[in-house]
This record gives sequence, C-alpha cells and structure tokens, in this order.
Amino acid sequence: MTTTTVPIKNLSNWVKSGTAVTATSARDVARQAGLDWSVSLHPMTASYTIPGAGEPLQIAVRNKQAVVKTTPFGDVSNIGVVGNRYQVFQNGELFSALDTLIDSGEARYAAAGEYDGGAKVWMLLQLPIEMTVANDPHAAFILARTSHDGSSSVIIKPIIERLFCANQINKIYRNNNKYTYTLKHTTNSKLNIEEVKYIMQMSYDSVNEYQTLANDLITKSVSRENALRYFKRVFPLPSTIEDTPHHLLSQGEKNQLSRALTARNIAQNIYENSPTQENIRDTEFGLWQSIIEYADHGKQDKGTVTGVRAMSGGSDSLKIRALELLTV
Repeated sequence: MTTTTVPIKNLSNWVKSGTAVTATSARDVARQAGLDWSVSLHPMTASYTIPGAGEPLQIAVRNKQAVVKTTPFGDVSNIGVVGNRYQVFQNGELFSALDTLIDSGEARYAAAGEYDGGAKVWMLLQLPIEMTVANDPHAAFILARTSHDGSSSVIIKPIIERLFCANQINKIYRNNNKYTYTLKHTTNSKLNIEEVKYIMQMSYDSVNEYQTLANDLITKSVSRENALRYFKRVFPLPSTIEDTPHHLLSQGEKNQLSRALTARNIAQNIYENSPTQENIRDTEFGLWQSIIEYADHGKQDKGTVTGVRAMSGGSDSLKIRALELLTV
C-alpha cells in the first residue's frame, strides 16, 4: 500500500450525491456542503374534531416528537417522527470527533451531503492510502452517515473504491459487522477519541482483508462457460420459469424472466466488453467486479446516483451474494 490523494474528478459519484469539500473540520464541512442547518425536537399533536363541537381539538401524541429542520434562511420543514428517548445531533457536532483524524493527517474530508430532504446526512473522509490489484488502483474512504428521522443510528464504516470504474465495496461478508461502527441516537451518546482510534484501525483492517481477497480471486481463471453459469446463479430463476416455453408463462412470470435476463445480459456485457475489465477479465475477480459495476452503474431501474446507493447499502446484498458464489 502506498500513500495517495484521490483527485476530485475521481470523486465524481460522491460529488453528484453531495458537495466536494476542502474543510479541515466537521463544522466547516457542514458549512461548505450546505449542511449548516439545525434540527430540533417538538411535541406532536393530533387534530380531532367532535361533530357539532366547533373548532377541532389538539390532542398531544404521547411518546412521539417531530424532528424539524431549520435552514439559515429560516425555512422550516418536518423531516421525521421519533420517540421520546431520541437525541438529536447537529450536523457539524455529530462528526466533530473525526476531526482528530484530520488533525493527525490520517485522513482528509472529501465530500458531504444530504438526501431524503435532509432526513439523512453524510460525510466522506479519504484515507491517505492506495492499493492495487492487477495494477488497478483502489482508494479507501471512511463514510460517516446518520439519519434525523430515527431510521438509522450513526454509522461509520470504510468504503473501498476501484478508481477505474468507481466500483464501490462497503461490505464484503454477510452478517459480519466487524467493519462497521454504530452509535445510537440516545442521551449521552458521544464519539470519543478511543473509538476514533478503533475506527481507524477497523478501516485499515478492512483494506488489508479486501486486498488479500482480491489477490486470491485474481489468480483464479474462469472459462466463458463457467462465466455464463455464474451470471445465471447471481440472477437465478425457478426452473418452472427458466425451462418453460415463453408463451406458457403467466404475465408475472414473463416479467420475472425479463428482469433476470436483462440483468444477466448487462452484467455479461460488462464482463466481456467493458474496458474496465481489460486487466481482470477471465478471472473470478473480474466476475465479481462485473456484478459490482452492474449494481453501481448498470441497473436500469435505479434513479439514485452511485454515492447514495453505496451509503444506503441498497446493493450490498447483490454484491455479497456475487462474492459468496465464488468463495463459499
């Protein structure tokens, strides 16, 4: 591994999801990325009208609070409903403990943003390392994200990106959270310095494990026949659909068949024809990367940009299953 700094142009998927930043503190990141708005909790009431009683009654809703976003311009919006034990964190304060990594030179802030109307926010830190697989550079990041609507704790985890194609790997193994740090939104929750050190070590361990895995997969050759069989297994169909003449299928079965065949064809085309496969084609690593590229860039039913997809983990299951078919 060597030290590196990924140019902003190679962060394009993240920048599309938010804003590139040059700040050296989480508070300044929030300001540069337009996250310098505040969140506050407010009691909730429900309106109830008794027939013939005139004005509706306002009844307090027990154990529920509204999360309100207020911008520096005075714009106000409700972005979520949470329980009474929920603790709000301001965007700049939330990730401020990560400034320790910036001050020590172990990372730099690279980008930040919000989605779902501000209900979810994130900051991205770049680690000063680069690794290569088949002379193919990869960069490593730390993603810190959370929600203001109660849907997620504070989650901090490493993300590895294959720079040539911006393929993003943020989880390798199913049901293995050793590379994910979680902090709940409850009273007295706080990220301390020791936990920041753990996050840093966790990130480097993740990078090392990925490199070991990738170096193993790149040595395993794959025939075209096995590649086609692999894509069928990644996007499986019941035999009652796969082996039945098209005209005998129901409309629902035809739709299922069409989705699977489309996914297989796109992934196969990436594997066989994409320039991103030139140095890894005909290997198990190439097979896996073709599915990651499909998940991040080739899915036609996804309007969400790649950065948001990586943050939400919406494609993790597909990427993990694709790897398990090669390693388990």
